Amino acid sequence: MKPTSFILNVNDRGLAPTAEFCKLPLYGIYIIFDDKKIIRIGECSSGASRLKKGFRGPLRKVHRGKDKKNYNAYSWRENYRGKPVRIDYFELIDTRFKDNHFRRALEAEITFQFRIAHKSWPTEMSEIHFLERYRTNELLIEAACVILRH
Repeated sequence: MKPTSFILNVNDRGLAPTAEFCKLPLYGIYIIFDDKKIIRIGECSSGASRLKKGFRGPLRKVHRGKDKKNYNAYSWRENYRGKPVRIDYFELIDTRFKDNHFRRALEAEITFQFRIAHKSWPTEMSEIHFLERYRTNELLIEAACVILRH
C-alpha cells in the first residue's frame, strides 16, 4: 500500500486541488503534514470529496447578527492559510474497510501509535474513537503497520 501524495496550498477558499487529487479512491486514510509536523490523521469513505468539503466549508458564520466560528472538524485550517500542506492518502482496498467503524478503528490505531512514538498527538486532532473489538483484527493491524512504516 503506497500513498498518493499531494502538496496543496491552503487558500482563502480552502484547498487548491489538482486534477489528480480530485480522483482519489473512495475509501482511505489520510495524513496531513506541514513542513515540521503531522497536523491530522483521518479516514474517508468518499475520496477527495470529503477532504475538499472540509477544506472549503465556511469557517465563520453570522448567527443572530454576531460573527461566530463555525464548528467543523476542519476549522484548524485557519492556522495554515497561505501555507502548503502535504497530504498522503492511503487507499483501503479490502471490502471490510467499507465499514465505517472498521475505518475509524484503523484511524484511531494509527493516531494512537503516533502518540506513543512521538509522545504527542497530531497537532490538530480533537478526538479519536477507539473500538476495542477491532484492535486484534489481523487486517487492521497489517494496514496500520504498512501506513506507520511510511
